[in-house]
Amino acid sequence: MEGLYFYWWAWVVWIYATFLQKKTNERTRLAATTLLFICGSIYKINIASFSITYSFLFLFLFSLIAVRRQMSGSLLFSALTVAFFSVSIRLLAIADPIIIWADERWLLAIGTTMLVLFIERKPTARMLAAAIGSCQGDIVYAVAVRDVFPSPIGSLFFFDVLALTGALLFAWSVVEHIPQYMDEKQLKRNKPL
Repeated sequence: MEGLYFYWWAWVVWIYATFLQKKTNERTRLAATTLLFICGSIYKINIASFSITYSFLFLFLFSLIAVRRQMSGSLLFSALTVAFFSVSIRLLAIADPIIIWADERWLLAIGTTMLVLFIERKPTARMLAAAIGSCQGDIVYAVAVRDVFPSPIGSLFFFDVLALTGALLFAWSVVEHIPQYMDEKQLKRNKPL
C-alpha cells in the first residue's frame, strides 16, 4: 500500500510536535508543516503534461530555500548523486524487475541513506541532500517515462521513500550521538557533590 510509511511517520512527527515538545514557535511550525504535507499529498496540480502534488511543490521549494542558506558544493554534489541513484534504480526496476530483489522503497531508502552518510557530515545537510536529490530524481523519472505511462511527480511512493530515508537518517544520528550522551551522563555521575 503506497503511502503507509509516509502517513505513519508523518503522524508520529505530528504527535511528537503537538503533544511532547515544549510550546515554542518551532514546535508550532513543525506541527503545521507536517499537517500541510499530509493534506497536500492527495491534491495535485497539472503543469504542462505533469501531475504534481502540492506536498511535493512545498517540499521542493522549502528545500531549495534552505539550501540557498547553506550553499556548498558538496551539498549540490550529494543531491545530484542521490538524484542519479534514484532515477537509475527506478528505471532499472522497469527495465529488469528481476534484479530488484526487495521492496523498491526500501532499496531506494537504504541506498539514499548510505550515499548521504558517505558524502555529508551534518545531519541537516544529509536530510537536505536526500530531500532535494529525491525531488530531482522524481522529476527526471517522470520526464523519462511520460511517453510510456504517466507518473505523478510527488506520488505517495516518493513520500514513502523519503519518510523511510528520514527515519533511517534519524536512527543513524541517534546512534552517532550515543557515545556523547554516555560521556555526559558519566561526567554527571562522577561529579563531586
